Amino acid sequence: MRTPLRLDARPAVAYGEGPVEPPPNAVAQRVLSAYDDRLSVLRAEAGALDRRSKTFSLLRGVSFLAAAVAGGYALFGDVPRWVTYAAGAVTAVFLGLLVAHARLVTRMTELEQRIGLYVRGKRRVAGDFADFPERGDRFAAPDHDYAGDLDVFGQASLFQLLNVAQTGEGEATLAAFLAEPAPATAVAARQEAVRELAGLGAFREDLAVVGMQAGARGREAGPLIAWAEAPPALLGPEARAGGLPVSALLTAAKVLVPLTLALLAAPRFIPAEQLGLLRHAYLLPLAAQILVLVLLRPAVEPIVAAASSREAPFARYRPILARVEEQAFSSALLRELKAELAGPSGALASREMTALESRVGYSDLRHSGLVHIVANLFLLWDVWCALALERWKLRAGRHVKAWMRTLGHMEALASLATFAHENPDYAYPDVKDGEPRFTAAGLGHPLLPRDRRVTNDVSLEGAGAALLVTGSNMSGKSTLLRAVGVNAALALAGAPVCASSLSLSPVRVRTSMRIKDSLEHGVSHFYAELTRLKRVVDGANGGERVLFLLDEILHGTNARERQIGARAVVRHLVARGAIGAVSSHDMGLSVLEQETAGRVRNMHFEELVVEDRMTFDYKLKPGVVTSANALRLMKIVGIDVDFAEGERTATAATAAAMAETTATSRGASTSSG
Repeated sequence: MRTPLRLDARPAVAYGEGPVEPPPNAVAQRVLSAYDDRLSVLRAEAGALDRRSKTFSLLRGVSFLAAAVAGGYALFGDVPRWVTYAAGAVTAVFLGLLVAHARLVTRMTELEQRIGLYVRGKRRVAGDFADFPERGDRFAAPDHDYAGDLDVFGQASLFQLLNVAQTGEGEATLAAFLAEPAPATAVAARQEAVRELAGLGAFREDLAVVGMQAGARGREAGPLIAWAEAPPALLGPEARAGGLPVSALLTAAKVLVPLTLALLAAPRFIPAEQLGLLRHAYLLPLAAQILVLVLLRPAVEPIVAAASSREAPFARYRPILARVEEQAFSSALLRELKAELAGPSGALASREMTALESRVGYSDLRHSGLVHIVANLFLLWDVWCALALERWKLRAGRHVKAWMRTLGHMEALASLATFAHENPDYAYPDVKDGEPRFTAAGLGHPLLPRDRRVTNDVSLEGAGAALLVTGSNMSGKSTLLRAVGVNAALALAGAPVCASSLSLSPVRVRTSMRIKDSLEHGVSHFYAELTRLKRVVDGANGGERVLFLLDEILHGTNARERQIGARAVVRHLVARGAIGAVSSHDMGLSVLEQETAGRVRNMHFEELVVEDRMTFDYKLKPGVVTSANALRLMKIVGIDVDFAEGERTATAATAAAMAETTATSRGASTSSG
């Protein structure tokens, strides 16, 4: 009786992993060691501050008790004057300790944030990032050409690995980098910037920390930009409120508020018997200014409410912009971005955002309940806040979009630079215009941990070059296709790639890999796949330089129609000059190499059976695979089949299918001739 193959809890090597557990990667160890050194410094400083904080807490308690005792004696006892002075001095000491301790706690919080950055960095290097919260799901368009198939967004995604941006603008820009390939000139400029930023560890650390303190993660600056660019509601020449010119109402407000306050204060300086009924005269201008407030409210409310919103990230960007302004750069792109912020004064953005911050701070009084109501009635508080905000908008509002764009680009480039710093052995790709190409040495999948990653060489040189990759289940076909696509996305974003070298032209990646049917919309799996394939073909027909990646093409239909349809699609794409790779279990597609005069090359992965255990080396080899493992897997999991008979039947069927395909191909060639 034949001894069955064993299937443990998992195969000897899991899908996409290497055949053995190698020792820790030396490159990763160097990065981890550098992070550990920085963590040691930060934790030592945090420990010292924690000890100081405990001392401050003790001194605060003692000074508070002393101030309370001395103050009690001064207020309720017959004591010498010096006791009163001592009470005041101790109270001043307590307040000083309170302020100093608050600053110390702020510094401790900042240190914890810095420590968190490096802890997360160590997890990224180790490949343990799948539970990071910044997955980028909001950027995942269901009909994107490749993002869904290549894990660009979502859990355990490329975005999750790369993203260190702390603002919504930075995250949105990074998502755009990954989802939209850049031209060769833009890629070159980004690569130069990424190389420089990779060496500016202190700047990247500061940028992330001040970004955390801004509290703008996940919230893009759209509301701020829209508010800043909105036409003026108070200072416009034609502005009206309640049927009256706003300018007239503002002039009335400027007269009424001081008049009301003067009449309200008069009884404090003039005896009531002399004033008589005039002591209530303040009610008349007060009523008038309340009317002014009511008339101006439709114009004032949107301005102040937007600026003081707890949701919109207003006035939180000043420290980030200031940190960029003070950093010296050498690369052209970084200097250009900094110049957007600096303006003629050298610090335009941070100075103006400081001014906005103060105005927003005044507007925040509206969150103080009764205090705001009193201030609004007697001082027209919201009117003056709105007026100050309108003046700021007229002066600086037109710059806000450029500042936010600059901030987004800087954070996105810092994310790519952090990725480069944590993977110093990754190569910067050579991206140049010309014939479509994708030629890589030592290409791996960056989302796989280093100790389980197997690399391969891939060459798609010239228009129409393609690979047909065959192989058994779990042998690595899909991982190879995704490695090609993910690295192309990285390369055209301006990042280094998981390869020893990569040369490519600007291409548009189009994929058909993870196909889902839809019961809700009545779409079958096969129809959904046809829709995806049509997008790929339409791209090639439209003149795009397409890099196509098709996984198990047309596997939703029968073998004969699959072969005919798949060959037709691949031949069409190749004829249109597209480059790419197709994976398939169907050996009948191997005739594409002859049909396309070698432009489609047969490559394969194979499994190994060692001591009744199935393993994979995940190395790409030339030619067509000569074995399959579906029947072996059935036997391994305990499905009782006649393995030997099934294997003979499958081999005969495969040979017959290939013979039929070859004959059909020759017949078609004869007819066309």
